[in-house]
Amino acid sequence: MVYRAIFLIVALLAMAGPSLAGNCIKSQTLGTWTNPFAGNRSDLTKLEIRAICTADTVLHIQVKAYTACAPRDCTWGRAIAQKKGDFGLSVMFRTFFAKRTVTVSINGRRMEATILDDYHDPRKATEKRAFVLWKQ
Repeated sequence: MVYRAIFLIVALLAMAGPSLAGNCIKSQTLGTWTNPFAGNRSDLTKLEIRAICTADTVLHIQVKAYTACAPRDCTWGRAIAQKKGDFGLSVMFRTFFAKRTVTVSINGRRMEATILDDYHDPRKATEKRAFVLWKQ
């Protein structure tokens, strides 16, 4: 009787794993997006957007942002995004100089990214910048 219960529990756990993959986040924003026209310092050069779908975490979308630096691109790190329908998302990065909110919307292989830079220094005005990125 005990063996049947253990077998039943193991069978249920084995069936639960594959079902998680079917419930993964679906979004047109997933993938690597690049800005081939980034030329100025601090221009947005790349966004890496991926779905995190593991049994260890809550399903979410993770974004890693890159900006133009020398000798190589800098990163603001990774942050969890809020999905805005199938074609957009919003994510906030806390950097050394500012709180930066990135809002994106896509149309096919083209992404429009708007960045709101809210600087920690009260003497510096909040800035809004826009970039166009392309899916790799």
